[in-house]
Amino acid sequence: SVLFSHQFGVLSYKTFPMGMTDVELKRLKDAFKRTSGITYYMTQQCFYREVLGDGVPHKVAEVIYTSFGGSSKGLHFNNLIVGLVLLTRGRDEEKAKYLFSLFASDLGGYAAREDIEAVLQVLDGEVPTSLKKCFSEGDKVNYERFRNWLLQNKEAFTLSRWLLSGGVCVTLTDDSDTPTFYQTLAGVTHLEESDIIDLEKRYWLLKAQSRTGRFDLETFVPLVSPPIHASLSEGLFHAFDENRDNHIDFKEISCGLSASCRGPIAERQKFCFKVFDVDRDGVLSRDELHEMVVALLEVWKDNRTDTLPELHSSVSDIVEDILKMHDTTKLGHLTLEDYQIWSVKSALANEFLNLLFQVCHIVLGLRPGTPEEEGQIIRGWLERESRHGLQQGQNWFLISMLWWQQWKDYVKYVNRLGGLGTFSPVSPTEERSPDAVSSASEATEIAFKTKPQKSCFARQHNVSDNNNQCFSGANGHLPSQLAAQRPGAIDNQSLVNTDPMKAPTLTMEGGRLKRSLQLAPGRDFEMVPEPVWRALYHWYGANLSLPRPVILESKTGQAELELFPRYLLFLRQQPATRSPQSNIWVNMGMTSLRMFPPYLPPPRGNVSLQQDQSKPSTNASLSYPASFNPTSGCTCCFSNVPSPNAPLKRVLAYTGCFSRMGTIKDIHLYLSQRLRIKEEDMRLWLYNSENYLTLLDDEDHTLESLKIQDEQQLVIEVRNKDMSWPEEMSFIANSSKMDRHKVPTEKGATGLSNLGNTCFMNSSIQCVSNTKPLTDYFISGRHLYELNRTNPIGMRGHMAKCYGDLVMELWSGTQKNVAPLKLRWTIAKYAPRFNGFQQQDSQELLAFLLDGLHEDLNRVHEKPYVELKDSDGRPDWEVASEAWENHLRRNRSIVVDLFHGQLKSQVKCKTCGHISARFDPFNFLSLPLPMDSSMHLEITVIKLDGSTPVRYGLRLNMDEKYTGLKKQLSELCSLKPEQILLAEVHTSNIKNFPQDNQKVRLSVNGFLCAFEVPVPGSPTSLSSPTLTANGSTVNGNVSNMPLLIPNGGPSSMVPCSPDTPLGNGIANGHITPVQESPFIGYIIAMHRKMMRTELYFLSSQKNRPSLFGMPLIVPCTVHTSKKDLYDAVWIQVSRLASPLPPQEASNHAQDW
Repeated sequence: SVLFSHQFGVLSYKTFPMGMTDVELKRLKDAFKRTSGITYYMTQQCFYREVLGDGVPHKVAEVIYTSFGGSSKGLHFNNLIVGLVLLTRGRDEEKAKYLFSLFASDLGGYAAREDIEAVLQVLDGEVPTSLKKCFSEGDKVNYERFRNWLLQNKEAFTLSRWLLSGGVCVTLTDDSDTPTFYQTLAGVTHLEESDIIDLEKRYWLLKAQSRTGRFDLETFVPLVSPPIHASLSEGLFHAFDENRDNHIDFKEISCGLSASCRGPIAERQKFCFKVFDVDRDGVLSRDELHEMVVALLEVWKDNRTDTLPELHSSVSDIVEDILKMHDTTKLGHLTLEDYQIWSVKSALANEFLNLLFQVCHIVLGLRPGTPEEEGQIIRGWLERESRHGLQQGQNWFLISMLWWQQWKDYVKYVNRLGGLGTFSPVSPTEERSPDAVSSASEATEIAFKTKPQKSCFARQHNVSDNNNQCFSGANGHLPSQLAAQRPGAIDNQSLVNTDPMKAPTLTMEGGRLKRSLQLAPGRDFEMVPEPVWRALYHWYGANLSLPRPVILESKTGQAELELFPRYLLFLRQQPATRSPQSNIWVNMGMTSLRMFPPYLPPPRGNVSLQQDQSKPSTNASLSYPASFNPTSGCTCCFSNVPSPNAPLKRVLAYTGCFSRMGTIKDIHLYLSQRLRIKEEDMRLWLYNSENYLTLLDDEDHTLESLKIQDEQQLVIEVRNKDMSWPEEMSFIANSSKMDRHKVPTEKGATGLSNLGNTCFMNSSIQCVSNTKPLTDYFISGRHLYELNRTNPIGMRGHMAKCYGDLVMELWSGTQKNVAPLKLRWTIAKYAPRFNGFQQQDSQELLAFLLDGLHEDLNRVHEKPYVELKDSDGRPDWEVASEAWENHLRRNRSIVVDLFHGQLKSQVKCKTCGHISARFDPFNFLSLPLPMDSSMHLEITVIKLDGSTPVRYGLRLNMDEKYTGLKKQLSELCSLKPEQILLAEVHTSNIKNFPQDNQKVRLSVNGFLCAFEVPVPGSPTSLSSPTLTANGSTVNGNVSNMPLLIPNGGPSSMVPCSPDTPLGNGIANGHITPVQESPFIGYIIAMHRKMMRTELYFLSSQKNRPSLFGMPLIVPCTVHTSKKDLYDAVWIQVSRLASPLPPQEASNHAQDW
């Protein structure tokens, strides 16, 4: 396509590559793809922001966008390239044609004077006086005359000055050789730029584990300890934390790794000195030396098996020897130079350096310098772990022996151990050469006595002594010509079976190992601890991760690696088909419904629950028989569950592997977090057949104790929205003779099954049921002798009978939960308003229940007529007794005896003063709950003295104004209301200054801050107008707005409406003059940093400003000097910048 051929004449997309290099073209394509996504068009706002930036006024940017071919659909990539080449690489002739085309209203080759003046008025707000010369011969001008005038007046208007003037340079590429962050960091360390880039990936992974979002001590210690001794972990952290801000940034960890692992030995020992210097005073005191020696002896015992003279001496003697030989100052401490001299020949110091070398590479992610160094690091870590043996709770990772052998050949690995797979104990006679401690990368040489030991995999494998070599593979060594080749990604695919299940897995076991090959450690695979695996994965990558847990064998109590965890299949219920107008309680017969059979059917297949069939099960409270058949006795149809003809369907949803020693609680918790389901909304069922499931409600049982084997199916049941359980509702709807399995439990500790948003009913029943006198009455059966089946306002005794049966079940002590079906049906029959699955008022149901029980148990079968008499001035006790006798003549029941009382009501005639009192019966006292008409608001107070900002929580009325907020806040923060300036902060910028007379509103996108300002009339206040500039940045774009802030709360700050387009933050690119009136001025200071990107369109966009942190408000007067402003800002930000330690203590590279 040819763009602007009528305007540019020769410039088109076909010729643009001649104006740029292949590198520039690729950069522009990548930048366009990043900003426009998968489309070929860039939006108008994106063009303003990403191409032109905020330095171009809005009207100018709009003209440029349109002239490039932009429309409502967007700007095509081809047109953008042509436009950019023209702006940056075009000749003056081509730029003059482009500018002429902006003014020419038609294709006749002429531009009218009124058109040019109209465009210039929009762009610049004025018309240059030199334009008269261009139209000296008429009101129209052709291109030749316009070009001659333009080239002589390049400063005439904004666009000409931008494109033609030599003072403004628009380039396509920024060729400045400013060093990158990585290059700068490489210049002050012994690390290469590639090392730093690789290290950064590992750093962010480690930092992501932090609970606080910072790489602080809480995050650092678990990473390095063990193997770093616990007493040294904090010192190691402080050695990295150079600026002492209690967290390690990327620069600090890079410099620390350089100082501890690269460079001269003296610099590395200097880093170790800082680890032991706890108080950071530059010397090691006697106490610090004592702690150092204790820790170093522990390190030696943990990493070495040979002996040292120091091992037979007391710690105090060792400290005294060190001070006697190396304390040059004779002050009872060691300086850095003293420590370095001592560490040269100290085996203890060098062993700690060896350990630190391993930790920095394997844990913190520094890539080894050479293959040999890599092999020595890994070997040292594995030797230490082999001496410790397997520990419960650890995870070890499997690596294919084929890849492991290739790696050994690459790093020139030397076998030192008698087999990591067997974890043979160390022989007490082994020795080690003292020369091995001279280098941090020197690995330990250990000789094992090769006596047969029981393998930790004895349960799965029978490994012979000939295969006990840790690193000896059946495939032998690679050919010598391939020995030096670096292996590719770790390939473990040969160790696992292809999973036939199409369902996704929920666990990270990597796959099921092949049982048919009888895999053996040391022959088919090698196993490494988790830190080593993470290091190898970081350095090489892997196609499959195979973690396996260390468990305690239930019979022997020995630790072993579980190669074959239980492979479980998880089923989920498919959504039930809803019946359009189903009513679950209508036409439901009074057949006695008992849930679940008295005996648990025998398990199907090879799955067992380890229970005596003649005794109640303690592993499952509910079980489903296979012999249920629906009958006509229960014709109910649940709207939320399948009908009896459509049983609940379960489908395979997930798979997962869990340790056989894992409990049901562990699995339940893991699935809850993995599937993002609340724990209380999920249950697990053991699935044996379509009609036989067992609820796994005993969370302490393990998979092994339940004898759950591979490929056992478990049903994940998720509670319905109406709070009912699908499995339970399905069996209620599809079963007629359901009897609950008897489970011993505490009497009264029985729950009620939710039948579909029936929690309002269940809570009321539980309240009444726990009224002991009433419950005793029903349990004793006395209610059966008092049933009133003739009461016309009663329920023919149905309510009392059903409730009595339910109470007996609840207090039988044989069931964990029951379904109140009969009572639910009775309530729905006599009170249809409680039918369906909607939530109801619990108190209303409770009132209906008590009233129904009273009428069904009313001992008065024929209610006499009772005439109420006036009190007529009689005593209250007499009137009350008379009213109560009248009430009992019509109402006598256990409910009246327990729940009924009297309320006195009294009226007085305002004319004659006569008082009439009456006593009415009641069984409820309704107390109104006050409605919360307040709101909670959090506000951060920033004071001028530089103290740490404090966040306060305020409770305000809904119609409170900011004036009241200031008064309430002033009482908490010890500031006067007139000293408080409120501001809404959003994206590190002040969005708005609320007015005192406005109602308080909760900010959605930002938060409210209160800035301390001087009291008006103080020496720091101002009585003459001041214009302050507010530099706001949103997503890296800068705009400058003039702000007026009078008397702590401006009424108009931005001189243009929010809808007014802004160019460079100013309406139409111009500053609106402010009105001069008395006010107090403040400067808004914001934290800004430059963000560099390699994908940009114009050179001006390569480095962009970006805001961060909390903005500041600094008082400013006409008498304020620049230095005063610097001092005022520094007071508020100085708490964020800790004083740097002396340069001598830094971890920067020093070549000695």
